[in-house]
Parts: sequence; C-alpha cells; structure tokens
Amino acid sequence: MADYGLPYQGSKQGLAHKLMAILPAAENFYDLFGGGFSVTHYFLRHSKKHKYFHFNEIEPTTVQLIRDAIAGKYSYDVFKPKWITREDFFRDKETCAYTRIVWSFGNNQQDYIFGKDIAGWKRSLHQAVVFNEFDAQAVDFLMFKSFPEASSIKSRRLFVRKCARINKRLDLEQLERLEQLERLGQLERLEQLERLHLTSLSYDQVLIKPNSIIYCDPPYAGTTGYTKAIDHDKFWSWVRSNPSPVFVSEYTAPPDIKVVAAFRHKKSLSAAGQSDSVEKLFCNAPAFSALAK
Repeated sequence: MADYGLPYQGSKQGLAHKLMAILPAAENFYDLFGGGFSVTHYFLRHSKKHKYFHFNEIEPTTVQLIRDAIAGKYSYDVFKPKWITREDFFRDKETCAYTRIVWSFGNNQQDYIFGKDIAGWKRSLHQAVVFNEFDAQAVDFLMFKSFPEASSIKSRRLFVRKCARINKRLDLEQLERLEQLERLGQLERLEQLERLHLTSLSYDQVLIKPNSIIYCDPPYAGTTGYTKAIDHDKFWSWVRSNPSPVFVSEYTAPPDIKVVAAFRHKKSLSAAGQSDSVEKLFCNAPAFSALAK
C-alpha cells in the first residue's frame, strides 16, 4: 500500500480506502480534523465522487509543514535533514512541526525519538547516510569509509538497509525514520492542487459550502497524545445540528448517534503491546439520509 500524508500517530491511511467506499458523493469533501493529511491526500488522488477537497487542522504548524512539503521544501534534491538533538527537539517542537512529528518517538509529537544511550551512534549513521560524513563509529558499523559522491540519500539508505540484514548490530529504526521523511518529499508530486484548500481553524469555524460531506477524526474521548483537546459534548451537539452530512471516526458516541460501520485493527502502541480495537464510523441524520438514497 502506498503512503499518504505525513508520518503521523493515529493516521487513517489504512482506513482511507474503506472510508471512500462508504462516504456518499458530494461536490465538496471536508476533512475537519485532518491531522497528518492522509485521508485528504488519499481522496484527492482516488475519489471520483468529490470535486473539491478541504483539509483543516487546528495546529497551524502542521498545516504549514504540509504546505511546505507540497511546495517541494523537503525534496532530497534541496533538503538535507540535519541531526536534531534531544535539546533541539524540546526547544523547537512547539513551533516546528517537522521537528515535532518526524523526530518524535512513534510520531507521537511529545517524546524525543531516541533514548540517551543510543543517540550517539544513531547520529553517526545519520551523518554517514545524509552527508557522507563518516566518524569512527560509522566506519565500524558499515565497514567502509564513504559512499560514492554521486550517490543519493535514498540509495545510501537502501544500501545500508541491505547491510543491516547481515550486520545484526545495525538497528533499522534510524533508516525507517529517513524513509518516513521521504513521504514529505512525495507530497511535492501532488496534482490538481486547484481542487485542494487548506485551513487551520477550529472545526466549528470552517465555512461549509452547499453540496458537501464532512469527515471528522477528532481526538478520541479518553485518549491522550494530541496537541489540542476538544470539548466532546460541544462537538457532538455540533454534529447533531449540522445540516450537512457528518461522518465521525470514534470508539464511542452518544446513544442517539448512528453507527455506519466498524473496523477492527491492531493497536501497536498499546500498553500491552499489540491489541485489537474496534473503531467505528458514526453519522448524523443528514448523513444517514444520504446513505439511504
């Protein structure tokens, strides 16, 4: 499966194709809690049921990261990612979405990606792959002193991945982070941008046009890890009163909100390791009527 949007904890890219099959046709598609952009990205690429796509995420630095990625800022042709230290991360994470998302553990936007005991040799590997700068640790790990000058970051990463299958001392986590970073570069290849509109507002501040459907993936009740919290009672009141069809991903909802579908999947970052969870798709009355047509 192709990657869509940013590397983002809670990304819906694994469910985007199922959502697209369920949600009805409309001229405008609104993704009001857009997060890492995966759902809007997928719909923009594949939906034939919608003409215009409105992505909204309340965190403005995340929206700016997406704008910058689409503009080509993170292409490896121009962007050579410097090593972000633990100090850099905690100093800059509130103002820089690139630092907060790409350099956080599990893309949770809160904790630095590496423990203190391993950050040193992770940096050595990073400098070798990104800048072709080898220190003694990099030479020891890779068993050579430099890459060919004309080699790309991606080709170096893929070569080191092959080496890692033989040299068990190498941890692929660092290479996976660089692979995730390539997803930012992929956004530069987005087409039909005249059909895409980006905003950074509260969900209830977005102006909804006629002939629209709305998708919401809000911070789930009783969960943590989001940069912005919401008033869930206020949100569900907004869902009920909205004249447009509204679909909501959540685990639970008030009894009067209808269930459209349920998706069972693995929660890999649960406290007990992997566990099954059932995520549901709810809708308001106009959405239920639209599905019945």
